[in-house]
Amino acid sequence: MTEIMSRYMHFILAGLFQHMQTGAVVPSQRFLIGKMLAPVPPDYQGRVVELGAGCGPLTLRLASKCPAARVLACEINPVLARDLRSHIKARGLGERVEVVSQPAQRLLSRLGRAEVEPVDFIISGIPLANLGGEKARALIGTISRTLTRGGMYIQFQHSLLDRKRIHSVFPKLRTVPAFLNFPPAFVYYAQH
Repeated sequence: MTEIMSRYMHFILAGLFQHMQTGAVVPSQRFLIGKMLAPVPPDYQGRVVELGAGCGPLTLRLASKCPAARVLACEINPVLARDLRSHIKARGLGERVEVVSQPAQRLLSRLGRAEVEPVDFIISGIPLANLGGEKARALIGTISRTLTRGGMYIQFQHSLLDRKRIHSVFPKLRTVPAFLNFPPAFVYYAQH
């Protein structure tokens, strides 16, 4: 089995057996990834945090699009995180891309306390609806506190259920559809 097939199978299994964590049974496709990465300039040189990296299609495309950026990819599923680390190492991206396997809330809290490097972009594929109201609100609040002033939170979801929740924290919010993705999705661009 090729490496790509192996990563996809791990993602599909995570989607089937850990749906509350993964939220989908197939990785995001290029249509959705393109919309999610559109606001990040190709010459961006700061840190981008990706929450819910899965098997890494967005992570790898981000690293390719922004060769001077540093990417911190967070994936709670240890099997998917291990696969992504392996793929990053094989592509020689280990100097710029770090993968951590821990809850997003813990990672963001650690970043906020450390104050080592500002975070201008947080890109998330975490299924907010699966978290429940309080946990989703807490995560969105922590994202808000972690971002620099003027930074952007980019979130995709397969429904519009969490739009009000995000808008209550981020007054500037724009939603665009990604109907060509399977399943169709919506991308939120949120700023303070």
